[in-house]
Amino acid sequence: MNEDSGFFTPLQPDKQNVPMELIHSSGSGWSELYRIDKDGRFRVLKALKPEYRGQSLYESLLRKEYEIGYSLSHPYICEVYGFVDLPDVGHAIEMEWVDGAPLSDLLQRRRLPHRDAKRIAAQLCDALSYLHSKQVVHRDIKPSNVLVTHNGKNLKLIDFGLSDTDSFAMLKGAAGTESFAAPELHDGTGGDWRSDIWSLGKVIGLMLPSSRNVVRRCTSELPEKRYSDASDVKAALMRKPLWPWCLVLMGAAALFMALVTRNDIAVNEPEPLVHAEDSSVVTDPAVIDELFMQATDMIESR
Repeated sequence: MNEDSGFFTPLQPDKQNVPMELIHSSGSGWSELYRIDKDGRFRVLKALKPEYRGQSLYESLLRKEYEIGYSLSHPYICEVYGFVDLPDVGHAIEMEWVDGAPLSDLLQRRRLPHRDAKRIAAQLCDALSYLHSKQVVHRDIKPSNVLVTHNGKNLKLIDFGLSDTDSFAMLKGAAGTESFAAPELHDGTGGDWRSDIWSLGKVIGLMLPSSRNVVRRCTSELPEKRYSDASDVKAALMRKPLWPWCLVLMGAAALFMALVTRNDIAVNEPEPLVHAEDSSVVTDPAVIDELFMQATDMIESR
C-alpha cells in the first residue's frame, strides 16, 4: 500500500519571507535578539541595541561573547556559528535557533514534572562540567538562561554575555544576577567556577525542592566547602536514597525473627525450660543457613 508523505497544511509564503524578526530586547542590558531565515533554516542573531552600536566597550563585549561561545561544542549548550556584520543591525553573533521555553517560564507555570526536572538538572550539570573543563565561567546561571526544548524536553544553556575565561584581560569584576550570585561576588572578593556551583544549587533548589542536601552543599558560604565539580553534583542528584533499603532490611530482620520463633518449636522431644530467653535460640546450622538464604532472597528480589 503506497501512501504519499507531505505537509498537513499549505505553506504560508507571507510568513516564510520575513527576513528578520525581533524576538527579544533586553530591558536593562545592551543586546537584542532577532530570528532570521537563512537558507531555509532558522538562526538567531544577537546584536547590540541601537544606542550601544559603535561603542568600543560594548562592541568588545559582543566580540568576547562570540569568541567564548564559538570555542564551545556541547549538546546542552547553544551553538555559535559565526560573527557577522549586517546593514540593519551592525555586528551580530549568529547562533542556533532553539525551539523551546525558558526554564523560568516552566517553573512559574508549574509545568515541569519531577522526572523531567531531574533530567534537566543532570544536563545542566553536564554543560557546566564541560564549561569549567574549558576554563570558562558562565557567571550568570539562572532559570531564564536555560532553555528547555519543546520536543524532547532537553536543555540548552544560553547567554554568555557575562562569561569569562583566563585568556581575556577585560571585565574581570564581579558579574551575574543578584538573586543567583554567590556571596563572594556580592562582597567583591572575586569568584571562580565555584560561583557557578552556587548558582547551580539555587536553580536545583527551584527545580527539585526535595534535594535539600545537594542544594545546601552547593550553596555553602565557603567556596571550598562546595562541590569541586558539577559532575559531583550530578552524581549526588542521581544517587538513590538509602531509606528504601533500610525498610527492606528491617522487613528481612522481622521475617528472620518470625522464622526463628517458628522453627524453634522443637521437632525433638521438648526439654525443660530453664531460661525464658532460650526459647528464641536456633542452634541447628542447617536451619540457620536456610533462614539466611530466605532473607537474602527477599533483599535481592527488591
